[in-house]
Amino acid sequence: MRISRNFRSVSFQVCFFLSIAIIFFRFFYPPVNTLSWDVFGYYLYLPAGFIYHDISLHDLGWVNAIVEKYHSTGTLYQLYQVPPDSWVIKESIGMAVLNAPAFFTAHQYSILSGYPADGFSLPYQYSFAISGLIYACIGVFMLRKILLEYFDETTSSVVLVLIVAGTNYFQLTAFEGMLSHNYVFTIYTFIIWFTIRWHKEPKRSYAAWLGLSMGLAILCRPSEMVCILIPLLWGIYNRDSLVQKWKMIIRKWDHLVILAAMMFLAGLPQLIYWKVITGHWIYYTYNNPGEGFDFLKPYILPVLFSFRKGWLIYTPLMAFAIAGLYFLYRKQRPVFVATVVYLILNLWIVGSWTAWTYGGGSFSQRGLLSSYVILALPLGYLVDAMRRWKMPSRSAAYSILFLLVLLNIFQTWQWVSGIIDRTRMSRAYYFAVFGKTTVSPADRELLMIDRFADDIIPVNKKGLVYKQLFLNEYESPGNYEKPDLSDTAFSGNHSLLVVPSKPFAAGYEIAYNDLTKKEYAWLRISIMVYPLTPVKDNPASLVASFEHKGGAYKYVAESITKEKYAVKPFQWSKVSFDYLTPEVRSTDDILKVYFWLQGQSLMLIDDFRVEMWEPVE
Repeated sequence: MRISRNFRSVSFQVCFFLSIAIIFFRFFYPPVNTLSWDVFGYYLYLPAGFIYHDISLHDLGWVNAIVEKYHSTGTLYQLYQVPPDSWVIKESIGMAVLNAPAFFTAHQYSILSGYPADGFSLPYQYSFAISGLIYACIGVFMLRKILLEYFDETTSSVVLVLIVAGTNYFQLTAFEGMLSHNYVFTIYTFIIWFTIRWHKEPKRSYAAWLGLSMGLAILCRPSEMVCILIPLLWGIYNRDSLVQKWKMIIRKWDHLVILAAMMFLAGLPQLIYWKVITGHWIYYTYNNPGEGFDFLKPYILPVLFSFRKGWLIYTPLMAFAIAGLYFLYRKQRPVFVATVVYLILNLWIVGSWTAWTYGGGSFSQRGLLSSYVILALPLGYLVDAMRRWKMPSRSAAYSILFLLVLLNIFQTWQWVSGIIDRTRMSRAYYFAVFGKTTVSPADRELLMIDRFADDIIPVNKKGLVYKQLFLNEYESPGNYEKPDLSDTAFSGNHSLLVVPSKPFAAGYEIAYNDLTKKEYAWLRISIMVYPLTPVKDNPASLVASFEHKGGAYKYVAESITKEKYAVKPFQWSKVSFDYLTPEVRSTDDILKVYFWLQGQSLMLIDDFRVEMWEPVE
């Protein structure tokens, strides 16, 4: 009876058709190699533990075999080595926990149907995709329950359409539903739902479910710890409400204990995993010097307004949700403080991640998706107010919202079709392709530099200017002891003798902000080498990297043993490679270029050179 009554409601029908649309587009554009890149890291816990029985990843042979067969990732950036012979998975275990039913179902099906039961064959790929769809649909229906606590059927239905079809939620569920943001959005609907229920009628069961939901959100994305602020501040808007909230917490202290216990229980799999692999209950796995949190220099403006991934550029409809905070303050003050404080702190955390674009596989700012659940409330109060506006203001507002929904759907199609580039969007290119269904080569010239292409300097490309940064011909003995210099030289009178006891020959070192003020620069690094023994027995490399607080990233070591150099003993050979500067974590990060003798025999080097091409503008 209740199901029949629900189905007749407008908001239920809207949820149903929105869910069908998400499912339709997921299979109209079927998932291809879904267990790859970041998702590969989320998922690796399951096959490692239950198929290969190697949760410590002592043997990377099977991992490399999977990567080679399924092209799961370009590099194993998802892993971090723990001496002596273990590897810890960088991504948190939460997604593996949530997708465990899909994994075990696919594994049994693979065994029975004859598919490779290796954790990555087609049944696993599709099972994971279906799991993402199930979580997305649950999130849509849970959002409806939240909205109906505050609004009527019409306003709730409009907000559901705006959130699902008018934002990047559509892209992150219908096309990239395996990323953690889809799952965390759904978990947030439970966080807010049980926050509402507990404040209306405090029960131990509500506290338990709230604690479990918050624990799972944090287990999926540790930065979601900010979600604790929502139930903590809910209902507080003045001094009296603060006193009442505190009295309630004291009176229901056992609920707080239950909530904390359930949060701990949700996080226990991660703690056990870290303890088993590293010997520590708490372990920081994001040890890449090229990315991390910098809370003192957040990228707030780029996160909001950049044409590369700016939230309000690609999801402009959410500006209406922000405007709705005014109506939330007027109509639902007990919710206002929790909403605003959460939104500000969450934006600060998202913007403090130095890789603020959050990877290439997203449209708009995927890091803010979880905040849409609570932003649905101010958006709802704005829609509610619009419904009472006089004509033509009401028609104008509705028309703008309708156009923004159409814009989001069209730009999502542009993203799927590759017109909106996943990593290289620029202001000029955005306006060049706005509203287009095809792109010309001239348009693509307006994109940002392709940092994933082979590092080969486009020396014939217009707009690059040349500069020689460094040349050491080892003619001046001032910086070297006499035994370091040899009279056998490629040019001039001297070369440098590199010996195993001093294997590193310093070359060039400079901070990025002294190197260039531009977005990027191309470097060509070269050296002349004169081995005294066959190089296969005495290898060496020409090295370039950036360092952030002593840690190296974009590290390239060009070996002189490569066949293309044809390096032979007792003759001079040139070793050279091109190097595109990375997106530096800080402009104070240091470029280091040096020669590294890895063998145990002597070697001469000469004419150590670093050249640069940088854009004119």
